Amino acid sequence: MKSFRIRIEIDRRYRYFQVDEIYNDGSIEKYRLTGKNKSVVLQSNRPLLRAKGLKHKKVEWKLTEGIIQVSYGLNLVIDEIMKEVDK
Repeated sequence: MKSFRIRIEIDRRYRYFQVDEIYNDGSIEKYRLTGKNKSVVLQSNRPLLRAKGLKHKKVEWKLTEGIIQVSYGLNLVIDEIMKEVDK
């Protein structure tokens, strides 16, 4: 399972998050994003798309646990996770 840290700038402040892969099978993967005092779980269909050879199709992400208060913050988090995972 993968584990890494990401840094996001929200409202001119940097937020640091620990990201841990908590589930991965042939069709979905789940990541737990842990901040200072909260955690959320994000789910994507990236393994399914890669297995089918659909490299350029957009990956669908879903917030399965928790709440992200800043709406554009979710997109920033997803972008950073994708950068780290695709390395």
